[in-house]
Amino acid sequence: MKEKILSTLKEKVSRQQWEHWFIDFYVKRVEGTHVVFEVGNLFLKGYIEKKFDKVIRKTISEVVGQGATYEIVYAQVVNPENFEDEVPDNVALVRKKPILITPLNPKYRFDNFVVDEFNQFVYNLLLEAAKKPGTYNPIFIYSEAGMGKTHLVQAYGNYLLSQNPDLRFAYLTSESFMNELITKLKSGNMEEFRERYRKKIDVLVIDDIQFLAGKKGVQIELFHTFNALYEAGKQIIVCSDRSPKELKDFQDRVISRFQMGVVAQIKTPSQEAMYKIAKKVVDDERADIDDDVLRYVATHIKGSIRILKGAVIKLIAYKSMYGELDISVVKSILRDVLTEDVNTGSNGDIIEIIAKMFKTTKDDILSGSRDRNTSLARQVCMYFMVKKYGLSTRKVGEIFNKTHPSVINSVKVVEEKMKNEKDFELLLKTVEKELQKSVGKAYS
Repeated sequence: MKEKILSTLKEKVSRQQWEHWFIDFYVKRVEGTHVVFEVGNLFLKGYIEKKFDKVIRKTISEVVGQGATYEIVYAQVVNPENFEDEVPDNVALVRKKPILITPLNPKYRFDNFVVDEFNQFVYNLLLEAAKKPGTYNPIFIYSEAGMGKTHLVQAYGNYLLSQNPDLRFAYLTSESFMNELITKLKSGNMEEFRERYRKKIDVLVIDDIQFLAGKKGVQIELFHTFNALYEAGKQIIVCSDRSPKELKDFQDRVISRFQMGVVAQIKTPSQEAMYKIAKKVVDDERADIDDDVLRYVATHIKGSIRILKGAVIKLIAYKSMYGELDISVVKSILRDVLTEDVNTGSNGDIIEIIAKMFKTTKDDILSGSRDRNTSLARQVCMYFMVKKYGLSTRKVGEIFNKTHPSVINSVKVVEEKMKNEKDFELLLKTVEKELQKSVGKAYS
């Protein structure tokens, strides 16, 4: 009966009125011939009672019977993780909070995010998108894990909601989207699922989209959800650990939707950026860690900001308990996350020397840039580290944020190129001589 009441009412008002005033309007319960409706806030309650009283009375008379009565209550969301729970009648009613599929962390803000060259474009993009909703749509953000995507998109959400508390904002992982889809499918409530995600939100942010690889049914539902929101002018943000073209087992039409707006990458942070982030963690915790310790940690944790922050928190905890903290202690308590030292001379380390010889930069080599020359320089670095300086492929992978198989493949590429190209072989002999001058003699 609840669905019948709403569908009948929907036929009696214009589409514009329904989407503007009734998008957050529900039948809470039917008690005999008395219908209790629920809306999102006190303003909606007053306006609907005043402007749509006659049409509501006519609707319930037709569906429930002559003499039917109604009342409208407005909702309190006690737990934002489960915004559909009914509120007991004895709970004091307050203004409804915005819809949050996944609660946002209030600590994630734009003003406490460390901005540097590696993440500046994405930061500026989301800040501008928050100030001018719908200007950039859709937005696809990708980076390696632990680079700050979650902080930025939640900062975006918190900013939007601070400007418009009634905004209907949905932030969830692809796994949550899939699990809810499956649950609604099994219970026969797919229309409820589609109504929520296609019509009852203003902003949809989906994180970790890569986990939907191979999930054809979920991708189809996501495709239609994407289209419905986009056509309605609603903001869509998708986050991933790889670019759209690198997503495997995704339908082409889904990939094309990801690429139709702005695609932005958070790159690998430089050592200086890692130091700034480590320093920010210490300042936020009002702790005192020597700069030489922070610089050592920033230099020896490659890439992952999440791992860096965890390591700094661990150091802060250690110092608060034991008082003393030096490099030797740091090496001991962070041995599982620190990369191995590569001996460096006054003229720089392996990566810097190879970068100069290939006319690129160390930061570009570490950033994951796909420029052909930079990619080759990166492979040469891996080759020398593994074959000439005895680092394990696992450690080299950590330095460059690459997988173990990727490092092995890079070494093989260099070896094959040396066999087939005499000029390249001569170039690497020159590189080796330069390394011997600054880094030390390599293994034969």
